[in-house]
Amino acid sequence: MTASPAAQPPPPGHPALKLRSRITKLAHGLTLLDYLLQRFRYLNRAEWLAEISAGRLTLDGSIAKADQRLRAGSDLTFHKIQREPEVSRDLRVVHTSPGFVILEKPAHLPMHSDGPFVRNTLVHMLRSGSLPEAEIVHRLDRETSGLCVVARTKVARQLLERQFAAGSVAKAYLALVRGEVANDFRIDAPIGHSAHSSIALRRSAEPDAREPRPARTDFLIQQRQPGVTLLRCVPHSGRTHQIRVHLELAGHALLGDKLYGRPDADYLEFVTRVKNGGDAREVAAGEPHRQLLHAAELAFDDPDSGVRMHFTSALPDDFAIWLRPLV
Repeated sequence: MTASPAAQPPPPGHPALKLRSRITKLAHGLTLLDYLLQRFRYLNRAEWLAEISAGRLTLDGSIAKADQRLRAGSDLTFHKIQREPEVSRDLRVVHTSPGFVILEKPAHLPMHSDGPFVRNTLVHMLRSGSLPEAEIVHRLDRETSGLCVVARTKVARQLLERQFAAGSVAKAYLALVRGEVANDFRIDAPIGHSAHSSIALRRSAEPDAREPRPARTDFLIQQRQPGVTLLRCVPHSGRTHQIRVHLELAGHALLGDKLYGRPDADYLEFVTRVKNGGDAREVAAGEPHRQLLHAAELAFDDPDSGVRMHFTSALPDDFAIWLRPLV
């Protein structure tokens, strides 16, 4: 008996992920290709055939063939070549305690796996480095910089999550927006899924938004210059993209936002480019390389002592570039 051939190694710089699937009774007798097309639709027929031809799929440890009949109970492994976009890795530790750490997350670093990002994430960096016990408590958008809390124990994570759910965590953000805002203002408008967008991620505060939930945000002017305004944003609820959605509703979209304040086509083009290995930091001339939103303040009760903790983060340098008149 000869040894089973190994799956083809990934090209340099592109590590492979081992994605495993157990063949069920319902799939017994199907060809491998038919099963893949029915079960895993993120690749089309030609793409799956190319992966099979490259030897990246194995059945029970042996290289699989497209017309091979499947048996219930077999183990299918897809050695997926993972081409991840580059990310910023300049994490700064603000505070360390037995139950949690406070970090300053740079822009362009996802909190967790999302789309093309699997290893290039904050949680993977922590768990594979200095904080293997890291437990994500809340999230910031990939392009949002600033303060985030990471639990060091499951108990601390649960206690912190309860505070977030109860609304007892105080947060404030700095946002640089388009246009000159006349006065401080409040948006008290429910947020739901957009009724007119082809992008599932897009939220809306318009009256026809689907499954809306209450949301309120206060916006306070910090600095005003021709063409732009720096706002302090205080959300009183925790809806997805709340600040960005309320700013769009107010007619002062976040500077650098790739989703809100612009048509679907712009965002879809950006996503396609990044999924194909493009640099998420490359943007058109005259645009910031990321959405200019920064988590500047965070306050909560220490899960160990119960003492109220308050943390602040200074305005990032890249905001200063855009706090000038736009020409």
